[in-house]
Amino acid sequence: MCKLDIYAKAELGKSLAGFTLGEKLEDFLHYVDKIVDGNIEEWTVDLALDNTGVLLYEIPNNNGHTIYFSEPQLELRFAKTGTLCVIIAGEGYKGDIFEGGVKIGSRISDINHDLILDDTEDVHYLSDDKGQFIDGIYFVAGGLEVEEDPNAIIEEVRVYNYNLV
Repeated sequence: MCKLDIYAKAELGKSLAGFTLGEKLEDFLHYVDKIVDGNIEEWTVDLALDNTGVLLYEIPNNNGHTIYFSEPQLELRFAKTGTLCVIIAGEGYKGDIFEGGVKIGSRISDINHDLILDDTEDVHYLSDDKGQFIDGIYFVAGGLEVEEDPNAIIEEVRVYNYNLV
């Protein structure tokens, strides 16, 4: 059974904050205190920003669901099959997001691994020895190359597996 753990270590392509990719939506419904039907109310950024509890947003046309936690800042994205495929953590999440004690609030240069900036999304991916993205995790920190801004603060981490969609 899924259980929120703000100290649980992130695992590339597997888990974050005590939640495991591949879990089913129905296992999370006990957390929800508000439901918004996307066929009736259009999604805006204010839905997540104004949320003070745990909000379930039903994506229009039966295209999945997103659960927003206000504290800690967490977002759980479910495919239309009801399978958890993306976990996003921000402020309030205390777990390690990379080896060596790297956490939300650490500097992007604290990640002891090669990173690639995807400047279309302003996110940093881990890089393999050929300079290719390593799928399963990325970090939001400033939007510049590490060399240009090594002191950029990691604001968010995303663990994902799009094969679960």
